[in-house]
Amino acid sequence: MSLPKEPEQVMKMRGGSVLGKKTILKSDHFPGCQNKRLSPQIDGAPNYRQADSLRVHGVAIPTIVGIQNVLKHIGAQKDGKQAHVLWISLREEPVVYINGRPFVLRDVERPFSNLEYTGINRHRVEQMEARLKEDILMEAARYANKILVTDELPDGQMVDQWERVSFDSVKTPLEVYEELQLEGYLVDYERVPITDEKSPKELDFDILVNKISQADISTEVIFNCQMGRGRTTTGMVIATLVYLNRIGASGIPRTNSIGRVFESGSNVTDSMPNSEVAIRRGEYAVIRSLIRVLEGGVEGKRQVDKVIDKCSSMQNLREAIAAYRNSILRQPDEMKREASLSFFVEYLERYYFLICFAVYFHSERAALRSSSCDHTSFADWMKARPELYSIIRRLLRRDPMGALGYASLKPSLTKVIESGDGRPHEVGVVAALRNGEVLGSQTVLKSDHCPGCQNVSLPERVEGAPNFREVPGFPVYGVANPTIDGILSVIQRIGSAKGGRPVFWHNMREEPVIYINGKPFVLREVERPYKNMLEYTGIDRERVERMEARLKEDILREAERYEGAIMVIHETDDGQIFDAWEHVNSDSIQTPLEVFKCLGDDGFPIKYARVPITDGKAPKSSDFDTLAANVASASKDTSFVFNCQMGRGRTTTGTVIACLVKLRIDYGRPIKALVDDMSREQADGSSSSGEESGSSATRLTSSTVKVKTENEQGRAFGIDDILLLWKITRLFDNGVECREALDAIIDRCSALQNIRQAVLQYRKVFNQQHVEPRVRRVALNRGAEYLERYFRLIAFAAYLGSEAFDGFCGQGECMMTFKNWLHQRPEVQAMKWSIRLRPGRFFTVPEELRAPHESQHGDAVMEAIVKARNGSVLGNGSILKMYFFPGQRTSSNIQIHGAPHVFKVDEYPVYSMATPTISGAKEMLAYLGANKSKAEGFAGQKVVVTDLREEAVVYINGTPFVLRELNKPVDTLKHVGITGPVVWNTWRHG
Repeated sequence: MSLPKEPEQVMKMRGGSVLGKKTILKSDHFPGCQNKRLSPQIDGAPNYRQADSLRVHGVAIPTIVGIQNVLKHIGAQKDGKQAHVLWISLREEPVVYINGRPFVLRDVERPFSNLEYTGINRHRVEQMEARLKEDILMEAARYANKILVTDELPDGQMVDQWERVSFDSVKTPLEVYEELQLEGYLVDYERVPITDEKSPKELDFDILVNKISQADISTEVIFNCQMGRGRTTTGMVIATLVYLNRIGASGIPRTNSIGRVFESGSNVTDSMPNSEVAIRRGEYAVIRSLIRVLEGGVEGKRQVDKVIDKCSSMQNLREAIAAYRNSILRQPDEMKREASLSFFVEYLERYYFLICFAVYFHSERAALRSSSCDHTSFADWMKARPELYSIIRRLLRRDPMGALGYASLKPSLTKVIESGDGRPHEVGVVAALRNGEVLGSQTVLKSDHCPGCQNVSLPERVEGAPNFREVPGFPVYGVANPTIDGILSVIQRIGSAKGGRPVFWHNMREEPVIYINGKPFVLREVERPYKNMLEYTGIDRERVERMEARLKEDILREAERYEGAIMVIHETDDGQIFDAWEHVNSDSIQTPLEVFKCLGDDGFPIKYARVPITDGKAPKSSDFDTLAANVASASKDTSFVFNCQMGRGRTTTGTVIACLVKLRIDYGRPIKALVDDMSREQADGSSSSGEESGSSATRLTSSTVKVKTENEQGRAFGIDDILLLWKITRLFDNGVECREALDAIIDRCSALQNIRQAVLQYRKVFNQQHVEPRVRRVALNRGAEYLERYFRLIAFAAYLGSEAFDGFCGQGECMMTFKNWLHQRPEVQAMKWSIRLRPGRFFTVPEELRAPHESQHGDAVMEAIVKARNGSVLGNGSILKMYFFPGQRTSSNIQIHGAPHVFKVDEYPVYSMATPTISGAKEMLAYLGANKSKAEGFAGQKVVVTDLREEAVVYINGTPFVLRELNKPVDTLKHVGITGPVVWNTWRHG
């Protein structure tokens, strides 16, 4: 076949499985890809370099001759030094060699951009390359054994040209290295696909560690990507970290670097946040948070920085991050600024994961050196530390512009001003010079007790223990973070003297706390002293307590510099911050764990548990299990005390959980509200659903109901107007009773906060159109958090009311955790995620509440009956809607009465139909020949019927009815994730 005149024709006519329409084969080598400063310059292998004198090398994609030249340079041939080489390609894009040159697949309209195949593994990318080779040979056969390729000119122009090919001149990278092995080169080839400009995934780290660790210590490791810059440099850093740990030389001295990570000195300017020097050292807020939380993080960063400097001849990762940051701050073009921001985030994330990896490898080095199968993978190690993902999600991905950091240097802080006793005057100076693992640069210790933290409406005051209260009818108490004297006062108040009634104290804080001279202090950032840090979500008890132990060590070390004193900050009545020096010694600084251990050693019958929960968030299912196990395992006369910071949100949730578990243990199943709760509900004429017009501290009163009925704009929005809560309540066999018990407990625990009413109060703010958008957005997010908290409590109450909890309280054999119980109910998880993904739909005012309240159905008697329903499934406001509706018809081909929309798939014994009546189902089965025939001895055709409905259906007098909501009779009630047995049980118990 003759060659087409126009290359565009060739590209349009391409029809290969990989080399398809509008794709091109672009030469991987282009003018300017060689860094002229590198030495030695190896022909055919651009950007070759070695990491110091280590056995780690990097190179751009080489030609076949270039590969041979690199191997000869290293001595990896039989007649050379016989050095063994492990060559690792980090390309994820398919590459093919044509006449010894590498070519890459590109889109014709985006020839300078790689095609991304994020997530592809070695096997699949090498399959693609094999298919690409077949496509090239098949296309060349049509064009006189020639293939159209594209080269790049020095001025950036693209030129198409024909390349003569044969079967032997087209090779995949795998074939190239296999042939080199046959020629006597001592090289092993690996492929670890990584997306260009992105951090390796956790699994990629594991693959690289496995390949490098399995090789002999004397093996030379070579990495390549396309340019030999980003991915290659990252691979070199990883390999060098592994190599140095293998030879036991990870603590190498640092030379010719931009400066140490935390070098103490009086140059405050360089230590200030976001100073140019600090930025070039990689001291971004997200990195500072990481090394505070991650044990060994400071040393991990030091080690990574040393290795980055050793591998920096082509690219220094820290300096690249700083360069992108500067480009964003100075670039006037919006599109270029957005591109720089994307690179900044990706490179900073790469730096973040390298620090995590360095700490991981150091902690697992013994098992990794021995090639033991018992070592934890990096992917599992990271998964076990969800707080590390929380940091990068909240401080980088959600707010990339905030992660940049802006210059905030105050002139008054540019040099150290010392007082007469040799200590700096300014808190900013002290914070800038801090160099502890936890008490690091830009951190302060803020007093945990602030003016106004005591709620004046509480009837009882306990000195040193703000917001102390008792739950009526239960040995359960709540309190803000107390002083040590406050802890003793609480113990005395609940009648637990030495040798007396046991106390089980639960600390719900996830942020590290330290006691200095008997008073609690919390770690904060100097620029955000009023806000909790965002970096602890998911941290477990052991790690937060180790953080506190390291914080104590940091304080003692710093106090040695300042003649036995440590600077702290306090808050005034008008919200101003002032600093003060606290004189300390080793006895005057205690972690919370040490405080309670000392009390136990002194004879107080007190047990202490730390259950870290993020402020403003619902407890995790594992937190519910921890609290339930603690309450269930305690003696009957134990008192339970819960504290967080203010003693409000997390503490109230803890008291609700403890009371629910006590209710279940003391009264067994089914779990129900106490008699006095029921009588109190009847006395005030309100339901336990909590209307938004009620106060945040009490149940609804009869006056509230009166306001509701007289409201000319329509009735008030109640908690049961949130369909999600209606659905989950009726999902469980015992849902209605358990929720009634939960609501009664919530009301008993509502001295400081009512969880139900918090949902409604935030919903009310969100629906006020005159409120500024930022306030409404905050209200929506907080309301969604409280809705999820209430949702989880409903599920937990149903769990306690089931046999799953029997074994934990000695009332049966079944012992299933709440976490596992939920795992068996994917529909509950789907409902929970619907809150997170689209919270606004649960908080908007329904149309029926916007108009004056009147019967919309024309039958007051029917509506009254529906409103009076109280079944576990057929409950208040639910109707049974006939499944047949106008417009349904029988199929034009298959006419079966009672079975609408019957269709058959051509040439297959597969049919579909709408939900039939019972008689319609029988007629359909008869049509398919499924009926038995005694006379002929015929057993009938076997038919498998698969019902795909997730909503609950019931047959009444042979006709199908479906559960719907009175105010939304047309809308299906969705239960995403629900399983067949659960749907069946729904009606069986309904």
